[in-house]
Amino acid sequence: MARLHINAGRLHAEIEPALGACLTDFSIEGPTGDRFPLMRRAPGVLADPGQASCFLLAPWSNRIADAAFAFDGRDHVLRPNFPDGTAIHGDVRDRPWRITDRTPVSARLVFDSREHARVNFPWAFACVARYEVTPDAFAVALSVTNLSDVPIPAGCGLHPYFARRVFTEGDDVQLRAPVGGRYPCDRQIPTGPHRDDATCERLRAGGPPETGLDDCFGAMEGRAEITWPASGVSLAIDCSNTLDHLVVFTPAHDGNPLPWFCVEPVTHANDAFNLEARGVPAGSRTLSPGETLSTTTTFHVRTE
Repeated sequence: MARLHINAGRLHAEIEPALGACLTDFSIEGPTGDRFPLMRRAPGVLADPGQASCFLLAPWSNRIADAAFAFDGRDHVLRPNFPDGTAIHGDVRDRPWRITDRTPVSARLVFDSREHARVNFPWAFACVARYEVTPDAFAVALSVTNLSDVPIPAGCGLHPYFARRVFTEGDDVQLRAPVGGRYPCDRQIPTGPHRDDATCERLRAGGPPETGLDDCFGAMEGRAEITWPASGVSLAIDCSNTLDHLVVFTPAHDGNPLPWFCVEPVTHANDAFNLEARGVPAGSRTLSPGETLSTTTTFHVRTE
């Protein structure tokens, strides 16, 4: 299955239907006419969604502790898929999706769990992803629908990898995010409700991303912004009100930041199903049979 290319103006996106309908490129035409990645560019042969520019998260986001959770009075056990014993990042990112329609500027892809073997979720569900590029923006609509005959817990989101530099090595990337609180965590598993702290204050004020974060934030309201000052490029992230959580991941190696970082709009906190079972509000949605959780993220790109 070939990758899909959509273009408008200076913006270009590339989608891999065979591996989670993930993005393999989101780039902007530079001063010389070459395309420069705004999200890191995936390799030509993509073996793992973790190499993508951005992958889709559904029917949950981030980790489920011990790959198990309680819901509606019953315990449910999943297959762990990460070395820490958690079930992480849902179960659609490494499966093929079907293309239902496409144009030169858009593509719609669908996933139906009933069409796949050994889906790592107790209930049937479907997802729809629609990508559309305009001359100055890139929109990603992602939804999850309950296909079972009982209520289910659900969530979704995006996992983009943003480039630290665009046109020039002189970029000192800046991040501003209007978050309200950070979840206290033990190995990325929240131990209680989110609360405001100095890291939240720094994100709201904006500046170079703090190195070494792998944190989940709640009460996100408004527009997050990434700026590459030396390149004269800025990217604003507008989210639907269903995407009111944010994961920020800023890894380093030998004390030096990696050439990418993640700012992930999601509907709920890490381990939200278990948090909600303990009475901690964490953004998990309960979908009735046939009900859909819909999200939209729009990346607005501006150049000087």
